[in-house]
Amino acid sequence: MVALVASLALAGCTGGGPEAPTATAAPQQPLGAQPLVARTQPQFQADLDGLRGRVVVVNFWASWCGPCREEMPALEETSQAYAKADKPVTIIGVDASDVRSEAAKFLADVGVTYPTVYDQAGLRGGVAASWTVTGLPQTWFVARDGSRAGRIGGRLTADALRSRVDELLTGS
Repeated sequence: MVALVASLALAGCTGGGPEAPTATAAPQQPLGAQPLVARTQPQFQADLDGLRGRVVVVNFWASWCGPCREEMPALEETSQAYAKADKPVTIIGVDASDVRSEAAKFLADVGVTYPTVYDQAGLRGGVAASWTVTGLPQTWFVARDGSRAGRIGGRLTADALRSRVDELLTGS
């Protein structure tokens, strides 16, 4: 695992842009296999395509962002609650424009168990930019059919999160 994290960190440091051989290849690991696996936009879209039929919450965050840090426990709690209730809901964290080692430490400290990916380019041309994220935190909702079903900018409350997810689960 240490070797994997180190190799991914080195790949991220070299730019990992579209010219990198792995940028256009299929993801090397399934979503959630390890925290902070680097993703390009095509790889991230492939992850989402594999989640059709589920409500997906995509939370863009960074370890240096105070409101992101404040909302993370609510995201974890909500993820666990829907999993225990066997509801078709997946929360995905996208660590955008961050230092991977600091993000990993924060995830471990909070005890995040839902899938998280690393978006090195982030707000400057990465996955976050392709979702029109201009500030953090920002949370997008994806309906069961794979369509984007709205977003909440700024710090997310547990009540707002659950309310929107429940609307999407019932088809509203």
